[in-house]
Amino acid sequence: MKRAAVLLALMAFVAAGLYAADSAFYPVRVDVVKVYSHADGYKVIYRKGSVDVGAVYLPSRWFTSGGKAALVRGYDPSFPYMTIFYRDGKFDHLRLYVVADQRDLSWGVLSPDEGANKFASDDLKIDY
Repeated sequence: MKRAAVLLALMAFVAAGLYAADSAFYPVRVDVVKVYSHADGYKVIYRKGSVDVGAVYLPSRWFTSGGKAALVRGYDPSFPYMTIFYRDGKFDHLRLYVVADQRDLSWGVLSPDEGANKFASDDLKIDY
């Protein structure tokens, strides 16, 4: 019985490795400090390295069915963060994991003037 369990675990490990080798996506997890909502999308403040922070603007049109982004709401202690998926070295899509309660300190509201003309891009340019 013990031998069968070890063999089954080994087969699952090898199968997972083969599946990962065939995957066309390269995911990158980014820690998020704060998410600002705006009528045109979300401004995301994220960690760069251990000390610096950066900002990206994610248009609301990306957060549609079949779009470039998905908003995942929940109460996991690891939230907020985002996972960016690259295909062939180019941005493909992302998932933004946020705390469901918008009264949480990780949420903010971006003024209309500050967000003007910042959500026009169709590509994600992020500095790590």
